[in-house]
Amino acid sequence: MKNFLVIIILSLFLTLFAGCDCQENNTGWMPKILSAEVQKEHFLPDYSFAGYKWGEEEIPDVTGTVLDVTEFGAIPNDKKDDTQAILAAVKKAHEIEDNVVVYLPPGRYILKKIVNMNRSNIVLRGERSGDKNRTTLYMPLALNELPIPEDFAELDEYLKINDKRQREKARGVDEPFSLYAWSGGYIWTNYPGARGKAYLSKYNTEENILAKIKSGKRGEHEIHVEDGSKLQPGSIVKINWYNVEGEESSLVKYLYDNQDVKTGSRHWETPDIPLTKQEVTVVAVEGNRITIKEPLLHDLRPEWQPDITEWQYISNVGIENINFEFLYQEYKYHHVEYGFNAIYLTNTTHSWVRNVNFRNGDSGVLTDLCSNVTFENIGTYGRKYHYAVHFGDCYNMLARDLYVQAPVVHSLTFNTGSRSCIYTDCVVTTMPTLDQHSGLNYQNLFDNILVYVDDPKHKPITMGGAKYWSPSHAAFSTFWNVHFEFLFDNPEQDTIRIKGVTDSPSERLVGITGNYPITIEYPINTYFEGMNKPGIEVPSLYKYQLERRMK
Repeated sequence: MKNFLVIIILSLFLTLFAGCDCQENNTGWMPKILSAEVQKEHFLPDYSFAGYKWGEEEIPDVTGTVLDVTEFGAIPNDKKDDTQAILAAVKKAHEIEDNVVVYLPPGRYILKKIVNMNRSNIVLRGERSGDKNRTTLYMPLALNELPIPEDFAELDEYLKINDKRQREKARGVDEPFSLYAWSGGYIWTNYPGARGKAYLSKYNTEENILAKIKSGKRGEHEIHVEDGSKLQPGSIVKINWYNVEGEESSLVKYLYDNQDVKTGSRHWETPDIPLTKQEVTVVAVEGNRITIKEPLLHDLRPEWQPDITEWQYISNVGIENINFEFLYQEYKYHHVEYGFNAIYLTNTTHSWVRNVNFRNGDSGVLTDLCSNVTFENIGTYGRKYHYAVHFGDCYNMLARDLYVQAPVVHSLTFNTGSRSCIYTDCVVTTMPTLDQHSGLNYQNLFDNILVYVDDPKHKPITMGGAKYWSPSHAAFSTFWNVHFEFLFDNPEQDTIRIKGVTDSPSERLVGITGNYPITIEYPINTYFEGMNKPGIEVPSLYKYQLERRMK
């Protein structure tokens, strides 16, 4: 515990060092890109709407009916299986209409089945005060040792049809992808009966179209529709953009800021499925003029056939004050994970995961089809992982105060479909990777990040994913006040070259520093400001934008 506190104190010190004027003759500086004049030429997204209740409210300490798992038969620390008692408490919670808390008193509980949370206004709560007064969920089995969930039949079929395999000749690896490489978890949230994620077109169902869109402008809050009679203030709906123009689509060119990049086939091979989308809250309906809470990610043009469809979701779901621990097994291979996954969130909005630790997992948190979820005060420890806190096909997600001590293949990652998501105030101490993963992720933010690099050959900025989804990201993602602390000797103070994302356009890199001079390769229309210049007066872009909006 003492060592952990020392590391945290050191990390916080270095984070402050990276964001303040600590060098002689350095007077601090304000980024020019924050000015309206510069933003006319270099668009900077508004990240201030991310997280629970758009950052406007604190995560609540939910009160209501409390269901103590010990009253359903769970006995902490007795080394016996507590699965049935936990499942019984959660089942009872689904029968209660008001706010409900499923409570796990301090101690260690053994869980051997997936816990499905399929309703709004529910919290799974443990205790995390002091060294001993803590709640731990221990999972001795991997998910691939359990029966395959019915909801995974489509993913299973997709992997087999496409012969998805991990092939590494150098290590002699040739194995099929796991169902649990990027999906699944012991705690799984989802709207009842909703599709977790689409993989095969034959499973598509007709969307409930609420309105056809006539016009709208990126960054604004007003939409004009053909008929607004089906839209209601307070509802959360999906805005969809479609590529019906094929490989030379104007929408694809727009998404990549009209830069010269080579795009993969996924951008044009399914014209009947939205190429990208945005979950928004309807604030007002005045005839055919609709006002939404969130700023539009893109223009709304007739040639992209935009529409508004229904979204089935759950909200006000919390997971808090729990340590998740797995049976120790060495990490297998990339994409061939056993399924030691803690939390999987799907079709969930305005919810949270806080005060949670993970030990010896394959993934801590996986997400898809979510929006406005806050992840706060989370630690990742133990052996090698695939993901710590993963942002998949999601919008406006916020992860803050993450401490990633374990080696993780993708430490902080914006994965396929991630839009306007944020990592802020995070520390990565081992094999750090700031990852942007092919699949039309864009307008995401690495914000006030501290990473330790102990190997001169290690690549802390990564790009990946399948070529049919290339490039690695679309336009206007941002690195803001990222500090690289190199833990190896460089006595000549030589400039350290970091290979960035070389196939993607119009990134914003502002306030990037190191304890040695650095240069980052990011060739396609990238905006650079404040490289190797400590003393940035806005250490967090997210907080700056939120405070200005709230004023």
